[in-house]
Amino acid sequence: MVVRRMWHARRFKAHISPHECVQEIVVLSKGRFGLDKEADPFELLVWMLNTLHGMVRKKKTSVVYETVRGEMQVATWKVQDMLQDDMVEDVEATILTMPFLALSLELPPTPLFTHPSTDDEDERANIPQVALGTLLQRYNGTTTVETNGLVQQYTVTNLPAYIVCHVKRFTKHNMSEKNLTVVNFPVRNVPFGDLLHVHGSISVTYDLVVNVCHVGHQGKSAVDGAVLTEFEESPFFAYVRQGENLWFRVHDLQVEPVMPQMLFLSDSYIQVWQRN
Repeated sequence: MVVRRMWHARRFKAHISPHECVQEIVVLSKGRFGLDKEADPFELLVWMLNTLHGMVRKKKTSVVYETVRGEMQVATWKVQDMLQDDMVEDVEATILTMPFLALSLELPPTPLFTHPSTDDEDERANIPQVALGTLLQRYNGTTTVETNGLVQQYTVTNLPAYIVCHVKRFTKHNMSEKNLTVVNFPVRNVPFGDLLHVHGSISVTYDLVVNVCHVGHQGKSAVDGAVLTEFEESPFFAYVRQGENLWFRVHDLQVEPVMPQMLFLSDSYIQVWQRN
């Protein structure tokens, strides 16, 4: 109802109160999300997409799923069968076609030992870095991933108009352990079609429109070099693009324009990419 009022052609007010929106989320989620406790923004995003889909769907689809849901094939082998068979190529895989609302990006493990340093610049230099394209190789149809006695291979077969990428930074549900690996990414013309080997979509490119970040490491923030006190109660904020190259930082009810270079100074957690 709030979304319909927000986009109504003849609405009485030009805006909807954020408190009214939060109250609606608390009611619909039956208290799962609210102002009295911190929640994972990725879980909130997935819940909102599924909830909106259920409200506006016609038959089995909706404008929500048509916009953000893609499709992939998952090939699965049992490790035990591969070990028993001398010819690994002869082991038959179980292939399933599955929809997805987001691509989970697995960061490399944090190094156990780093060189101790008291200088902030040297400390940042010790943090590992990885390119976005490297993380996306998980879905190129050739990379295999072994988990819980299974070997799996992911092949993206259909890309949506908007791609949601979820950088898995936290090893525990309560977010007590954070992977500080820096993800390097361009902002424009990222060839997801090439990176993901989507059939018939080699030239598909995407632009970044939203970058949700998390702040918090040893009491300091990478944002403007500020102390963490501003983000103690709400460590998540978002960079949102408007137009061609105008970016805003949204933190709770505070919205302020920022330079595009600020996008690379924080730990990305959720990214939304728009197809060109």
